[in-house]
Amino acid sequence: MRRGIAALLSVALLAPAIAHAQTWHIDRVVVVMRHGVRPPTKPEPLPAGMASAPWPAWDVGWGELTHHGARAVALLGDFDRRRYRALLGSGCPALRAVADSDQRTVATAVAYLDRLTPHCAVEVEHQPAATRDPRFSPFEAEPPLPADTVLAAAQAALPAGGLPALDRDLAPQWQAIDRITGCMAPACSVAARPTSLAAAGGRAKLSGALALGGSFAQTLALEYADGKPMAEVGWGRATLALITQLSALHAAEFAITARPPAIAKAGAAALLGEVRAALTRDAAPRFSLFVGHDSNLSWLGGALGAHWHVPQFAPDDPPPGGALLFERWSNGTGRYRLRVLFRSQTLDQMRNLAPPDRSAVMPTGFATCSQTAGCTLAALAKALAQP
Repeated sequence: MRRGIAALLSVALLAPAIAHAQTWHIDRVVVVMRHGVRPPTKPEPLPAGMASAPWPAWDVGWGELTHHGARAVALLGDFDRRRYRALLGSGCPALRAVADSDQRTVATAVAYLDRLTPHCAVEVEHQPAATRDPRFSPFEAEPPLPADTVLAAAQAALPAGGLPALDRDLAPQWQAIDRITGCMAPACSVAARPTSLAAAGGRAKLSGALALGGSFAQTLALEYADGKPMAEVGWGRATLALITQLSALHAAEFAITARPPAIAKAGAAALLGEVRAALTRDAAPRFSLFVGHDSNLSWLGGALGAHWHVPQFAPDDPPPGGALLFERWSNGTGRYRLRVLFRSQTLDQMRNLAPPDRSAVMPTGFATCSQTAGCTLAALAKALAQP
């Protein structure tokens, strides 16, 4: 009997703590998203002579959001509406939407919002077309870092042995690209163009094999994601498994040119400041959206030490429509937690316009104010100001 009474007492004593633990709820969300599926940004993704056949046609202009890509983005809007239903409410919520000035980023924001908040008119803030927005393109004005700092940071991300070792390690990928392009002579081989690295305009710049390979890998992924017949995806010589394997080249580009901490913090500073303000200022809306590019996600990932691995992509490759989700949790006592997640469709979900499932959201490894007691808004702001 005494044991029974003791057990009941222990449950009674624990009940307030359990109830308190259950009071945490999401009260702010910031979504930083890459635009959806687009064609290459120019008619020839590789230099003339490297491909043995014409490139496939697209239904929009170079670099613009495709019609299929808009439908895939709409599915992400549906998914996020369900995920944040309690936060968004049943009417037209107060929210802020910002996009870079490119057609693909603005059109992505519109397609996403049309499904996130159907029947609600939401203005998308953006600069005029072809105008640089420093939040998304921070290196196109006054370089924020000296060239020697940039070069040293990028070189530190190379394997032992530097660029020659990198090209040697990636030789199987160069051979795979040559098979897909139909290259039958050394002159058209990717391997014939050794990778080089330089600092220009405050940024780390790759040229040669890895730059060409990363661009080609991204083109294959976009062709597949856009639902093109497999006879047109890599001229019928690419498979999903090979596209996934080659996406490591796209991720490797960012590992060298965007993710090194010194470069990442400079590249992410302005956009991370927007995220910090959206999470901590009293006047900020409950939901904020920023639509940019794969470089923006890579800079943020590098600055925060956040990583992701979307199925059918290489680790840390930012897929079309992929997004970092910043969730602020509150317990109503002035204490807050922050969770940073990554949300994305797989290549097959984009291709088949299949709704994403729960596995679309994954942790990134970045956590602050996540302890049981949470932290103040000032501490949260400080954590995001100096990650």
